[in-house]
Amino acid sequence: MPFFFRFRDALATLPSALILAILIFAGIQKAVKIQPHVDDSLVQIALTEPEPPVTAPTPPVPVPPQEVKSKPQPVAKPTQQQPPRPSPPQAVTATPVSNTPNPEVTAPTPPKAIAAPIAAPTPPQETPPPAPAAKPNNASIEASYISKLRAHLNSIKRYPTGREASQQRPQGKVKVWFVLNRDGTLVDQGIDESSNSMLLDEAARKTINRATFTAFPESSWTGEATHRFSAELEFIPGAG
Repeated sequence: MPFFFRFRDALATLPSALILAILIFAGIQKAVKIQPHVDDSLVQIALTEPEPPVTAPTPPVPVPPQEVKSKPQPVAKPTQQQPPRPSPPQAVTATPVSNTPNPEVTAPTPPKAIAAPIAAPTPPQETPPPAPAAKPNNASIEASYISKLRAHLNSIKRYPTGREASQQRPQGKVKVWFVLNRDGTLVDQGIDESSNSMLLDEAARKTINRATFTAFPESSWTGEATHRFSAELEFIPGAG
């Protein structure tokens, strides 16, 4: 009893050591155990006949030339020719000559008349296109219209009247401008160069307002709805 009591600690650990040893032994056996590997894939085996061996062709054996013995040809003996026998005379019959023309013989054809060369037709001569009508000179038409305007203004101008005009008796030229429609109606007006006299400038404006303008010529100032003109009016005392 005292012996077991002395080694009580070692005896207490004995079952644990025994269990540990069993587990180690079982693990070693499981690791050492080898499991066979089985391949379930199908393998197809085909039987084929072996190919016959290829044999190299044997070269032909040359045949030695044989000597050909020429046989002597028999010589033909000359034969005696017999003279030809005379043939009996044959009766000759005369054929009557007819005067009818031979149908196979055709009369000579008359020579064909040589056609005269046909002259090539002469192409019709192209007539030149008519020359376009000469267009009127727009510049001359416009210049003629302007000269008529200026002559009309100078014919209707009036020297200013009144006490102031009779006392001062101014004299000078007034350059005016005015804008007309194509039908000749007045659109606007003004003075380009003054005469330094209010009386003469006012008389020039009254002349523009009093004037009657004609319509533009058709071929003048093409594309313009209105046009600006200018004129110079000279006022002299005592003149109309």
